[in-house]
Amino acid sequence: MKKTIILFTIIPAIILLAGCAEVDLSNQTENSQTSQTSSPSSSSKTASFKGETGLFAPSDNNGVTIEASSVDDGKAHFFNTALPNGDPVYFFIVKSPDGKLRAAANGCQVCGGALQGFRQEEDYMVCNTCGNRYPLNKIATEKGGCNPAPINPDLKVENGMINISISELQDIRQFFL
Repeated sequence: MKKTIILFTIIPAIILLAGCAEVDLSNQTENSQTSQTSSPSSSSKTASFKGETGLFAPSDNNGVTIEASSVDDGKAHFFNTALPNGDPVYFFIVKSPDGKLRAAANGCQVCGGALQGFRQEEDYMVCNTCGNRYPLNKIATEKGGCNPAPINPDLKVENGMINISISELQDIRQFFL
């Protein structure tokens, strides 16, 4: 009896973990596939990211600035930038159903090495590697695990602009190296 219980517990866990290693990305939305735009200076680092790269957001020593009205429609908007040392980072901003603008890395601790990122399905962000789903209201509120690594769960808008600091971007760079 114990062997049966162990088999029904361990085998599904192994299958679930194996799913984090490789997933067919053919189920990504057409919009996701057609809106990819890489940075002007592509390097071997940026070429290895297989997820939604989004629009290039120029950064300076302070970080990136994005117009708030361009991301307040409830859809995930993907961006990429380069840190001052040239390291690429990929992130998204989404307005969650609770009305907050949230920013997170387009990568996570568990599946980040696959460099496939996330996609949006209705009110969820879905890992392109393992398929785990995360409600938009929880984006950027939890660290660790297979969820989008947090940048900020409640972005502030000043003069119509969102500012993401260079230090916040440096905190997520590990997911793209």
